[in-house]
Amino acid sequence: MNSSRFRILMLSRFFPPEYSGAALQAISLAKQLRERGHHVEFIAQRWPRLSPAAVIDGFPVTRLEAGRGEKHRELRYWWNLMKFLVRRRGDFDFLHSHGAYYTDAIIGLLGPAFGMKTLAKASLANNDLHSIGNSLYGRLHGFMLRRIDACIAISRDLEAEFLDAGVGREKTVFLPNGVDTGRFRPASLEEKNALRIKTGLPVEQAVALYVGVFDARKNIEWLMQQWHLNDAFGTNALLVAVGPQSRDDPDGNFKRSIESLAESSPDRLRVVGHTDDIADYYRAADLFFLPSYREGLPNALLEAMACGLPAVAANASGTRELVHEGETGFLFGIDDPVSLERAVTQALGPASAQLGAAARNLVERKYSVRQLAVRYEELYTQLLGRSG
Repeated sequence: MNSSRFRILMLSRFFPPEYSGAALQAISLAKQLRERGHHVEFIAQRWPRLSPAAVIDGFPVTRLEAGRGEKHRELRYWWNLMKFLVRRRGDFDFLHSHGAYYTDAIIGLLGPAFGMKTLAKASLANNDLHSIGNSLYGRLHGFMLRRIDACIAISRDLEAEFLDAGVGREKTVFLPNGVDTGRFRPASLEEKNALRIKTGLPVEQAVALYVGVFDARKNIEWLMQQWHLNDAFGTNALLVAVGPQSRDDPDGNFKRSIESLAESSPDRLRVVGHTDDIADYYRAADLFFLPSYREGLPNALLEAMACGLPAVAANASGTRELVHEGETGFLFGIDDPVSLERAVTQALGPASAQLGAAARNLVERKYSVRQLAVRYEELYTQLLGRSG
């Protein structure tokens, strides 16, 4: 363990109870850093019905108000962030944002003003950095971003996006997401059967699993439609979709549409709401699906692979770095049912166990959150100019 104790203020505008994959990744990293002796607090945006302060997983969380109009809501958020930093001047070494959007990039100006080193992590390809250079706000976004000390790319595609945005290579750092390989681990046959009973899944039927928010970007409705129309592609497997309602679906119309589809085909489809016991579903399943149009480096895919599941995923940003064709799973063309069928039948074929073992091995070697915490510790040390 590094003898230096770092004081880290992490920013994640969407934070529990608001669902955010980036926030879950931030909490996982923060827990490891805390175990290694460092102090972590969180700043989040205050959404309706949430208190201004909370303690989540033992971490102090301060929620800041943003503007309530249609435009320039970020200005009030920035003002409140600055007031917080004035009150807590000298309490932190790092301002670490789990997001690299326009609103997040303000740390490039505030960090130096308060004597802190800054890090911004982009979480979604063709999204966080999409606006840079396209307008006045895009130019301001780029200006602030280029003043951040370290821009974290979790995939090679995002690394290229940072470079294209004018962030120097010396400031662009490739650090993938990590997964808790202790919590997410393969199950024995006896454990799997017990978990099937616990979660209400069929013991004698193969189970294909999707985990993620229910929204259009994830393309889960298309996958379920294909599963229904093609009778599970002859596999007799049950497709189980587990996740929360999306912020982009405030009225619940999208979620109701996929629930209705599942009700029309109960032997082939099932929809389960958000659960904190998600590891039980991974460990009870036989196959993992990720049909998403675009990703950063998806948490759910890492968790599934850590549980020894072969993956079938759309050939999209982020997934290509984890799903190695014929080794840890299979890729299919976006919205292409023919290649989807090929991928499914191969992944559930005789090589399924071998694919799952290779997936687990890859995650253990390259994507353990414990290893990730060490690499962040090294980066913090480098940014402060301390010896390791």
